[in-house]
Amino acid sequence: MATLTPTITLTSSDVMTDTLSLSVSDSLTISGDVVGISRVALSTGDLTLLANGTYTKSYVYLKNTDGSIAMDIDFGTALSIQLAAGEFAFFPWESSLDVVAKAASGTPVLEYALFEA
Repeated sequence: MATLTPTITLTSSDVMTDTLSLSVSDSLTISGDVVGISRVALSTGDLTLLANGTYTKSYVYLKNTDGSIAMDIDFGTALSIQLAAGEFAFFPWESSLDVVAKAASGTPVLEYALFEA
């Protein structure tokens, strides 16, 4: 078994009336498959990035590496996440629906990783 430690820090002096300083961390046990940092060029057609039932509960990292083109991430058939240029996401995935990605235009590159719990 391995341990993955995700941390998110949010700071700002001007987004609210009070200064924002928030940091949250967790210790996740990884005991299954790992898909290390990988990259794939998307198109405007659907690409099944992670197929349902292939993994058990997992943690997924996604990053839009493009400087101007947005990406849509769907679970099943509904738009779930839109990653603008340079944005990223890290989330738990219970694997009952496919993770599907597509580009708004062109062929931007999506960086991703999976860590099975």
